[in-house]
Amino acid sequence: MRSAPAERKTRTPRRAGGHARIGLADIGVRYRLLTERHSTLKGRILGALARVPSRAHEFWALRHVDLEFRQGEVVGIIGANGSGKSTLLRVMARILYPTEGRFEWQGEIRPLLDIGSALNGNLTGRQNAYLYAALNRVPRLEMDKLIPKIVDFSELDAFFDVPVRLYSSGMAARLAFALATQTRPDVLLIDEVLSVGDEHFQRKSYFRMMKLIERGSLVVIVSHNLPFVEQVCNRAVWLSGGRVMADGRPPDVVAEYRRQVK
Repeated sequence: MRSAPAERKTRTPRRAGGHARIGLADIGVRYRLLTERHSTLKGRILGALARVPSRAHEFWALRHVDLEFRQGEVVGIIGANGSGKSTLLRVMARILYPTEGRFEWQGEIRPLLDIGSALNGNLTGRQNAYLYAALNRVPRLEMDKLIPKIVDFSELDAFFDVPVRLYSSGMAARLAFALATQTRPDVLLIDEVLSVGDEHFQRKSYFRMMKLIERGSLVVIVSHNLPFVEQVCNRAVWLSGGRVMADGRPPDVVAEYRRQVK
């Protein structure tokens, strides 16, 4: 089992085998936000010249989060904007270290948090594929064999050798999802990427995720698309104000969320 305690921010854990699992124990993420004493430009300039310090206050993006996700689960994280969903995913992706609590994981985690971070716009789809392989320790010979499957799933065809900056958001999403899922991750983290795809792509993505689950992958999805969460996920977690409000069957959690936000 590997873990990332809040006080050890430089640890780089080794790869471990076994079943996919994520554990979050009393996780909290705190930000210190600076607020200006002056609301006008003139006031800010005079304040800066007078060296008047800005005031800081604490904001907890997550607080007292206790969750455990295991192999074979498809978990939908729902909640309003600013509820802590993306922050939670970044903790699980090991991009963000928690202020307090303990995070543990088992298996190789592949985050697909946003299209911009997943792809380099100046590189072609093919070049991005090999860059992704290098960053995720996928041997080049293995990626050579995967390229035709990636092209087929993403349906990019001739565009595969075109710079990604010329792609539409849907094309970029198809490529990013194909890269993240073709290499069979133990844990796949997805943050709203599927929302930019059309119905045909979402249907293909659904069947791809089902195959990952059959192979033992754990899939965690942040989404505002409640019908999608109800259809695809076998578990849902509702966050509000950085805290877990409900955790259970998607129809039950979504229904409770809808009652509260009316």
